[in-house]
Parts: sequence; structure tokens; C-alpha cells
Amino acid sequence: MTGTLGHLALAMGLFIASHVLLPMVGVRRALVRTSGEKVYLIAYSALTVALLIWVVKAYNAAPIVAVFEPNTAMQHGSLTFMLIAVFLLVSGVLTRNPSMVPAESLGWRPEAKGVFKITRHPVMWGIALWGISHLLANGHIAALLLFGGMTALALAGAAHIDHRKRTTVGDDWLRFEAQTSFVPLVAIAMGKVRMERREIPWWHTVVCIIVYVGLLAGHAFVGIDVFPLGLL
Repeated sequence: MTGTLGHLALAMGLFIASHVLLPMVGVRRALVRTSGEKVYLIAYSALTVALLIWVVKAYNAAPIVAVFEPNTAMQHGSLTFMLIAVFLLVSGVLTRNPSMVPAESLGWRPEAKGVFKITRHPVMWGIALWGISHLLANGHIAALLLFGGMTALALAGAAHIDHRKRTTVGDDWLRFEAQTSFVPLVAIAMGKVRMERREIPWWHTVVCIIVYVGLLAGHAFVGIDVFPLGLL
């Protein structure tokens, strides 16, 4: 089965299943009660890494079965979405993130600031846009399985975080939700919040540019030309 689309589908299916089932409130509570919080997080992280390695190897070994040929517009769109994805990922990681497990135990207050005025799930949307970016640039079934699966998982994961936080954090999370939005920029467009000057630190942008250029260079280093024809 190795080197087939079925192998990739199995690996991706188990990766998604682990991220859907294990974080469920009831399942998580039972596992934490049995093993403890730290053991649960270590085991969950180790399983995630192992399954991700399997997914990547299965993707690299999968045959290329074309569905569509990415055109120049799709390639330009891929580069644009990837820049937005990197910004959301970088700023979401570098800002105290209330979606993280221990947020409520670290004195977090239900107030949307910085990138969380754009969306309350910047990291998840960063992953989703990363997936969309690569879907636009790779028009074959293996890419649909991997990048489409990652996009769906990220957005489903964001929805699950909302559900879990409403249960574990309660009214504080509801107040936080009221100040921001699930879909990027919706809260700003509706006038719920207003982005102030310098609210997102300038050095987040610097890190974003460095990471983005580094990713482009990394693709070129392994022989993947990400620049579309007709760029100039």
C-alpha cells in the first residue's frame, strides 16, 4: 500500500481523527484524569509529530494524479495567501494567545487586542490559508488530500476551540467572542472593534517578512520554483 493515494488517505485520516477525538472535552477530561495534564500533553504532542511524519512521507511517495493545471493567477494567489498565512501564524504565536490551553490559568482577560481583532483564531487561520495556498499551486489528488485535509482540520479545530472554551472558560470567553470574529476582518468590518495604530508590534512584521522570504528560499533550495510565469 506504500506509495499509493490510499496510503496517504489512511495517514491523513488518522491524523485528522487524532485531532478530532482526543481534544474532545469528555475524552480529554478522562485521559487527563487517568494520566495527568502534563502526560496527556506530552503524549498528544508525540502522537501528532509521529502522525505528521507519516503523512509527509506518504505524500512524498504518492503518485501525481492531476486534477487541474495551476494557472498564473492561481500561482499569484498562492503567494499572496501564503504571505497572509505567515503573518497570522507569526503574530498569533508571538502574541499571548487565549486559545492556548493554559490561557485561563495565566491571568488572561477577555479583551481582544492586536491580531485577535482580525480573528480570534489567527494560528488556525494561518494554517488554513497555508493549505489553500498550496492547493492553488498543486492541482493533483495528493495535494487535495494533504492540503485540503489540513485546511478543513484547522477550521474545524478553531470551531472546536470556541466550543471547548465556552465550556471551560464560560462568560469570559463569550465576552471575548463578542469583541472579535471567527472569520478574519468581520468584526472590524461590522464595527465591533477598531484596529489602532501600532497595535500590532512592528517587529511582528519584520519576523513575518524574514519567515516568508526564508520559506521562498527554502522552496528554491529543494528545487521547487514557486514564482509564477508572467510575474514581471
